[in-house]
Parts: sequence; structure tokens; C-alpha cells
Amino acid sequence: MKRASEASRRGLDVRVSNVRVGSLARDAGGDLRFTADRAWLEDGQHPPLGLTFLQDPAPRVQRGLVPVWFENLLPERGTPMHRWICQQHGLRERDEAALLQVLGHDLPGAVEVSGDIDEREDEATEAPEDGRFRFSLAGMQLKFSMLLEGDRLSLPLRGETGHWIVKVPGNELPQVPEVEAATLTWAEAAGFATPRHRVMPLKALAGIDAARLGQAHCVLAVERFDRRADTRVHQEDFAQALEIRPSDKYGARNRAPTYDSLARLVRDACGIEGQKEFIRRVAFVVASGNSDAHLKNWSFQWGASHRPRLSPCYDQVATISWPEFGWNAAGGAELALTLGRSKRFGELDRSRLRLFAERAGAPDGEAWFLDALDQIRSAWSGLEAQAPARMRDALLEHWQKVPVLWDMGGLPGAR
Repeated sequence: MKRASEASRRGLDVRVSNVRVGSLARDAGGDLRFTADRAWLEDGQHPPLGLTFLQDPAPRVQRGLVPVWFENLLPERGTPMHRWICQQHGLRERDEAALLQVLGHDLPGAVEVSGDIDEREDEATEAPEDGRFRFSLAGMQLKFSMLLEGDRLSLPLRGETGHWIVKVPGNELPQVPEVEAATLTWAEAAGFATPRHRVMPLKALAGIDAARLGQAHCVLAVERFDRRADTRVHQEDFAQALEIRPSDKYGARNRAPTYDSLARLVRDACGIEGQKEFIRRVAFVVASGNSDAHLKNWSFQWGASHRPRLSPCYDQVATISWPEFGWNAAGGAELALTLGRSKRFGELDRSRLRLFAERAGAPDGEAWFLDALDQIRSAWSGLEAQAPARMRDALLEHWQKVPVLWDMGGLPGAR
């Protein structure tokens, strides 16, 4: 057993773009505390770790868990991906400090975590191809960070990072990869920044036990926009920016962010042009019938300055394509967050848009939203034939039932 004095020196170094920004270490009560590096603070927090630290660089601690900002880097607790990685590494599912330690080399953005927070067996002798996952991706479905070579997807070796996110659908919802790919293609055609993506057969995946992948016959591969060649691009999702736990990504009773308040957040962080782009993307969320645009499906990207920009669009899915998330759901189709004091798609009329713009502090917000809808509607005309039938049918109904969409003339073929 190691001496107590030696154990007290254990900790995790936190780096962004290879610059040490702080450390994670156990406090006297055993909780994991993040403390910013003094030299980094004196250098004006360059490069930035996150919006919340620029606002308040004080130490962070969350009783019994890793600090919230870092918790958001990990696969969400209770998901198949979280369980699978913990099983592979012999970790207790509640031991997120150990999970952060083993996944620290391939986290979202340009943040890396290294060191030894708790006494663990030395892994230095493990072979690079030991088959255990060492990447971290948030979300409910199975996701893998992989390398794409031709038509083959493979897991990175130890020390490497993947450049493509591969999303494996569950058994509950049919055609998820096809619907998401069609939604992303629509967003791109409407003028939004989107990553490259492609639907690929399940047999294209190498090094993963197919028995763990359910009945999927294809996957969606999306190029990572936080990886460029041999460099990393730093980012943080909105749950991190607001220091809200992943489990509260749809809001909590004591704290419920809205699209209105997020529009203000983006204005303050990115400026007016960033706010305009955010409002245009909210218009796409409404137009595509996406009920899952929660806090973790929006991100800031960081460059050399202390003013971030919005990342490309991601996790864009026309969820109304499935009856349980569409107009057959109890109470009708709903947004993930409130817009103009309502979540119900059926209540989104021009008065809601005006209220949204007012609460967002965006005098031109209504005009931006409507202009985006016009471009989105026009873009659909050239893509309708490529979308799965379930998506086409659901969208025609959706554009008939959402007042602000119907006022635009509905989708082609809806009247």
C-alpha cells in the first residue's frame, strides 16, 4: 500500500491544446476538485477551457462526482456505451474519476486529462491493440470514435484518436441512420455548416463485437469537427458552458434553460452574428421536427481568441419520423426546450416568434427566423426524393400542423 503522503500527491493534469490549465485532485472529503493553474490564469486563460471559467475561475467540486464541466465529457451514466466501457476496464459505473482517467487521451475537444487520481493497476504493459475503448463521446446511443480508410472503419490504436464518430442505432427506432443523414443533408442544402457524413453497412466496422450491436444493418459515420489532421479543435457543449449536469440536458425543475435564454447566451459569447446563426438553427429545429435539440446538441468551438463561435450542426434528426415522438405522442409533438414560453410545436405561431425574439434580446430575431424557414423550405424541394418515406410523410403532416410553417406555404406537396 502506498503511503498517505504519496496518495495525496496523486492527481490528474488537465491540458487544452497541450497547455496545462489546471488539475483534478481529491480534497479532504474525498471529492474531486478542479483547481485552475496559476500560470494559466496569469496568462489570461489562454487557451480557454470554457466559458464558465472565464466568468469565474474559482475551483470546482461536485459532491460524490467529478465536477460538472468534466462530467459532461464522459458517456452519460446509464447508457449502453457507459456500461460497456466500464465493463471493459473493470470500473464501477459510479467511479467517474477513474473513467475520466482511462479516457483522458481522447475526450471531446482539445482537452486531455492524464495522471493517476486513484491507486490502480499499472496499465503500461498493455498492448496497443488490447481492444478496450479509450475514447469518450456523449449521447444515449452507441457511438465509436473510429478511423476511416476507404470503406472500412476501424478503432484507433492506443495513443491514436479517431476522426469519425460512428453511431450505431438501437433496435427501437427503424432507419435512424438514414433519417439523420437526410436531416443533415437538408441542413447543409439550406446553408448551415455540417460535417461530412455517410451511411455505411454494419460490416464496414472492424474490431467491434457485432453481437453487442443489436440488429442494426447500417450505421451513420460523421466526421469529427474537433479533429483536424494531427490537431484538435477545442469545443464545449452548452451543458458545459452553463455547468448543467448531462442528466439535466432537457432542463431541471430549479434550472430550465430555454431557446430564448440560449439565444442570449450565444449573443453574449459570440456576438450578434452568432446569435443570428443560432436563431436560424432553431428555425431548422422547428422545420425538421426535431424534438431532441437539447443542451448537449449545441456546442461552442474555441480558437485563438476568448470569443467562441458556434460549432457545425450535429445530431440533427427529424424525430417526428417516429410516431412516439411525432403528432401521435400524448399532447402532440414537442420541442426539447421551451421557445417563446411553449414547447408545443402546435403553438408556434407568429406571436410565439415575436415573444421568442423579445426574450432573446434580438430585435430582428423574427425576421431571421422567417428568412431561414424560407431557405429551408426551398432546400427541401431538391432533397425530398432522397429522404426515407417515413420522414417525408411525417414532415408533410408536421408542416401542416405547425402554424408558423403552414404560414410559409407548407412543404411542397402538403396542400
